[in-house]
Amino acid sequence: MTQNHPRTTERFFGAVVGATDFLPPRIRYGYVHRLTRVFRIPLPAVTSAHGASTGAAGVLTATKSHVTTAVLAADHLDVGGIGAVIEMLALRLGAAGVRAVVVCDGDGDRARQLRSQGIEVLSVDDPASAVSALQAAHADVIQLHSAPAYLEQAAIDSGLPLVVAMHNTEIHFSRNRWRSFDALMRRAAAGVAVSEIVREFHARHLSPETATPVTVIPNGAPTLPPTSSEERAIARRALGAAIGVELGDDVVFVCLARYDAQKNVAGTVASFLAAPSQVISQARLVFAGTPSDWAELRRADGIRRAHAHGDRVHLLGNSDAVGLLRAADVFVLNSFFEGWPVAATEAAAAGLPLLLSDVGGAAELVGRDPDRSVLIPNATGL
Repeated sequence: MTQNHPRTTERFFGAVVGATDFLPPRIRYGYVHRLTRVFRIPLPAVTSAHGASTGAAGVLTATKSHVTTAVLAADHLDVGGIGAVIEMLALRLGAAGVRAVVVCDGDGDRARQLRSQGIEVLSVDDPASAVSALQAAHADVIQLHSAPAYLEQAAIDSGLPLVVAMHNTEIHFSRNRWRSFDALMRRAAAGVAVSEIVREFHARHLSPETATPVTVIPNGAPTLPPTSSEERAIARRALGAAIGVELGDDVVFVCLARYDAQKNVAGTVASFLAAPSQVISQARLVFAGTPSDWAELRRADGIRRAHAHGDRVHLLGNSDAVGLLRAADVFVLNSFFEGWPVAATEAAAAGLPLLLSDVGGAAELVGRDPDRSVLIPNATGL
């Protein structure tokens, strides 16, 4: 299992991922994915060349007596699409007269970026720090966005009105977790689901006595201004430099997603490489994201390196999303399941055609641009 034996790498990590699939979701996501960090490899990345995102003009910094304050409580902001949702909410709530304070597990790039744009971000890592942060925020209401258990409990204990955001079909929830979620929803003032699929999924797991109203609000994304030919050229040069090639007129398929079996990274790589040689020779598939499951990434890398045209597939670390969307010709996401894919929403907002598997929100997104976008059957057959 070395870089010199790609077939061995592919088979080994395929076996690891396959064995992991037999484990209960709470063990797979809670423990095994953390252990796969031993398989880490260096990943290139595309760094930002366009400056900070716009939207800070709506930030409110007035005192508590003048505005309503909402705490956005979440897990780590740099993993998954929820961080992007938190960023957009934090920057845009000011326009509605609401001061936003983000309370999140740990720190990171997005937390620092939000602070630089005037948003108060309080990083926590245990029950005591969570309680202190919520008290320091002087909140009127708390929104829970898949917050860790200790932060969720601190929010409940605060006695403040709670709004529970449901971002995905949480297949990893144990029976105990569903019982605690049911109790949370009984306590909540309202719930928000990002799609009808997500709302229905949660409703099936909640007791009939839970009567908290749940509203479906699809994930949004800021619309990027049209990309000029100069901006596209700069973005493609930056991408080419990161992957070590001249892109020329290659058609670039981009997927912005964390490396996880949910995103079907290995299957997407294999499908791309199954295309006719004359097609592959004029196209490139670029993944970019944070690995939550290094075994899935290494499996995809093994498939790539074992193929004669594997040099047309590129695996990047967490990168500048705006730059990659400007460099791309098509956005692709072949997930097994999603609540409402934030990255695909961002790609649609950037004006890219979409190639999406049939998951939550995909039909609606493809339906916005049916002449250029394509909905493909979900790989699970469901």
